[in-house]
Amino acid sequence: MGDFSRTAINTSINTGTVIGVSANVFGMGLTPGEIPSFSWGFNKPVKYRLDKALEDAGRWKALKGQIMSENEIQLLKHIYKTS
Repeated sequence: MGDFSRTAINTSINTGTVIGVSANVFGMGLTPGEIPSFSWGFNKPVKYRLDKALEDAGRWKALKGQIMSENEIQLLKHIYKTS
């Protein structure tokens, strides 16, 4: 499971499932074997908006008393462009 990814309550993750970065995992039934980075759901996934993904990651970091570094932001942008 990649950084900044999360699952809904009662999500049934299949054994060996690979979940990318900044994915929001929810849907009916078992997850597929691979959930790409920046996925929003898995039954009929849409791509998560980059601005919202960066905002959510920044809030998570703030919760931990940290800030997003420029390197982290650039890395997430690169993963988004290549996914």
